Amino acid sequence: MTDDARPRVLSITSVTAVSTIDGGDTLAAEVSGPDGGTVFLLIPLGAAGALITQLTDAAERGAQERRLHSQGPRPVPEA
Repeated sequence: MTDDARPRVLSITSVTAVSTIDGGDTLAAEVSGPDGGTVFLLIPLGAAGALITQLTDAAERGAQERRLHSQGPRPVPEA
């Protein structure tokens, strides 16, 4: 990481593998990008738990939004 204030964006298309390193204290996630390149994400186990929780919550919200969107516009109640 640098002191650069600009956010960095990593787009992934697939998760190739996840393994543990550092005696099980860190997850090493191998991911592929749209350009076919490979990136390894090193995630401390404590941060991995929080990431899993937030990913699950976001995925559930996304699924709910897709369901609502697929139902089309809701009728406006008459006053």
